[in-house]
Amino acid sequence: MRELGGRVAVVTGGGSGIGRGLCRGFAAEGMAVAVADVDLASAEETVAGLRAQGARAIAVHSDVSDPKSVEELAERVQAELGGVHVVCNNAGVCIGGRPLENTEADWRWLVGVNLMGVVHGCHVFAPRLVAQGEGHIVNTASVGGFLAGPDLDVYCTTKFAVVGFSEALRAELAPKRVGVSILCPGQVATRLPDSERLRPRGLGPAGGTSGMLSPFIEGGMHPDEVATLVLAGIRDDAEYVFTHAAYRAVMAERFQRVLAAFDALPDAKGGAR
Repeated sequence: MRELGGRVAVVTGGGSGIGRGLCRGFAAEGMAVAVADVDLASAEETVAGLRAQGARAIAVHSDVSDPKSVEELAERVQAELGGVHVVCNNAGVCIGGRPLENTEADWRWLVGVNLMGVVHGCHVFAPRLVAQGEGHIVNTASVGGFLAGPDLDVYCTTKFAVVGFSEALRAELAPKRVGVSILCPGQVATRLPDSERLRPRGLGPAGGTSGMLSPFIEGGMHPDEVATLVLAGIRDDAEYVFTHAAYRAVMAERFQRVLAAFDALPDAKGGAR
């Protein structure tokens, strides 16, 4: 997937943030883009910007937590754009709150969007990519998929799961000429702190709020910069796409703690007790 011009990309959560940046990046490469979002107005706004630049693009209302909705997305892409080559399972929401304070409804919402949205996208689109003998999938996780925080336990849990699922899927699809990359952004200027606007009615009160993310992402990377990194990752078939080098040290410290637990084993080489 080094040649992207003339191909088709699907981006969930394409109405804003990283998703919108990815759509702009793909369009700049000469790709047709399907902009999928549960907020159709935002998706249409993205499409208007892409078409103003001469790109071929469609807006599709899609609830990634609903497998039927993702199937309908795939059918529309096939009918209106003629196929798909790159799939970005990017839609995501967040809620803060201390561990054990978030409600069961909070868990159902984030697991449904952040994890099952990725799973549904892969289950629907991966067989199509395999059948045509080429393609690439980008699943959006987070640095929070490796580094858990006490105020983001639900969010981090879903992102850890996305990393694990994506690593397994990459091993499965590599022999079938379909790549899988895991996008792990840090601070990016998105609407994630305003996730409550997308919270389905009927879930009841939240145990926490997404607004607590605002100070964390203030002054964050522009989504278009993320798109540049993702495009390079697709071309290189990178397993991971990170956005902020500053996380290298804290990531190394995490894995040092993991390895230290092995060193503590009685039969550990040089570390027997």
